Amino acid sequence: MNKEQVLLYQAGTRTDRHPLMNERFDITCVFTPEDALSLAKEHTYKVVVCDLTDIIPVDLSACEKLLNAEDVMRDLPLVVLSSSDELRDKLDAFELGVSDYLGPNIPVEEICARISKTIFHQIASEQLKDRLELANDTAFSVMSDNSDLGSNIQFLLGVNHCDNLDELGQLFFRALGNYKVTCSLQMRSLYEIKDMEANGMAKDLESQLLFQMKEGGRYIDFGCRTVVNYGQVSLLIRDMPVDDDRRYGAVKDNTFALIQGVDARLKALDEHHKLLEEKQALQKLSQDVKSVMTQIDESYQDVMRHIVETVENLADKIHKRIPSLALSEEQEGFFEEVADNCVSETNEIFNQGLQVDEVFQRLSENMDRAMESLDDIDELVETRAVSSESESSGDSVELF
Repeated sequence: MNKEQVLLYQAGTRTDRHPLMNERFDITCVFTPEDALSLAKEHTYKVVVCDLTDIIPVDLSACEKLLNAEDVMRDLPLVVLSSSDELRDKLDAFELGVSDYLGPNIPVEEICARISKTIFHQIASEQLKDRLELANDTAFSVMSDNSDLGSNIQFLLGVNHCDNLDELGQLFFRALGNYKVTCSLQMRSLYEIKDMEANGMAKDLESQLLFQMKEGGRYIDFGCRTVVNYGQVSLLIRDMPVDDDRRYGAVKDNTFALIQGVDARLKALDEHHKLLEEKQALQKLSQDVKSVMTQIDESYQDVMRHIVETVENLADKIHKRIPSLALSEEQEGFFEEVADNCVSETNEIFNQGLQVDEVFQRLSENMDRAMESLDDIDELVETRAVSSESESSGDSVELF
């Protein structure tokens, strides 16, 4: 069984008066306060015992000298063996800061027990101190993580209000300011490649590196620099905290969450841009169809009018020519009936053409209403976006 190390400062006669203590503890004996302090600096002791049993009346100046050396005795208890059992002497000792005071009438077995108890108290205090330090570090870590989480949530809430890559990049760098790192960002949309620094500008070398390393994997580490790739977004972190493992991991995890948000919004902006292009194409197609329909309708009306005029002219000429043809009455009736029927049937066909024109007109009106509905939807979306943005900027929610 290992014995606890005890530093014994013995004042007065240099004798071994406590053989039982030598059996219970690993005792190092000194005879001056200076030697006690010197050994306490160099070795690890669980307790310092100050033996003043030969000093009558009690003189606590040696104890005071030891306790004043706070750099040595800060975490080291002091037990006094005294020649006095007076209350005044006990109070003076406790005012100095001793851990225990043992009078002359206490048997050696109890002295050993109380020294052991003082050692146990010291061990428990050290364990409690270690736990408090661990709890304090954990609390600071939780506070830091909560701050990071709050910053990420605020970013993910605000990212939906970004209407272009410049706004998206600036919002990303504002969220990234919580991590105290300098970065370069590259966003590759279907329509452009946007490279950004925190100041909104781009650096050529970093832009080339990010584009060439975009297929190199999720994380690419070299020195204190890290390239993070996800989807259509790449990030170069220039000053990773490589000396702090916890912060290093936090920066990687949290910046990756931010990049995921940027990539999701980038894809949404691409889809929105494609929808705008499809809408514009649909509007152009509608206008072209409407124009063609108008031209067809006008041409159709011209043809119908020309046919009617031609038929009426033909019938009129026949009626005028019949009297000079020397035809019988029956023959004249036949020709007049044929001419009249031709005019009548032509008018019926023309009336049917008017119905076709009405169909064209209704189709044109329906297309106009469809285009107006698209414009109304765009205005409603813009109004909701402005309203949501003003609410988020005016009444921001503090999560942490």
